[in-house]
Amino acid sequence: MGNKSRLSPEKSFPADLAPLEDSQVEILNSKVHRQLDHEYTQDYEPDPETESRHEELRAELDYRATGGNESPTDGRDAQESSIQEPQDTATA
Repeated sequence: MGNKSRLSPEKSFPADLAPLEDSQVEILNSKVHRQLDHEYTQDYEPDPETESRHEELRAELDYRATGGNESPTDGRDAQESSIQEPQDTATA
């Protein structure tokens, strides 16, 4: 498998994934995963651009998997909103 099976950080990436068909997003996801594997084996760490693309694709695929009922996020927003500050239950 050559460079056609991976999407290096230098190659173009869609600014908006929403208009793409599911199969196109899945192909991009596969290529980005292959690029991550390549970077880990060659450089021992991923390129920040590849990581960012992976996160965008994961969020888009998660959004589509829910039928579009949840906004695409990286998961941190949902986690942060579920964390509540401890309340002082002691009465003065």
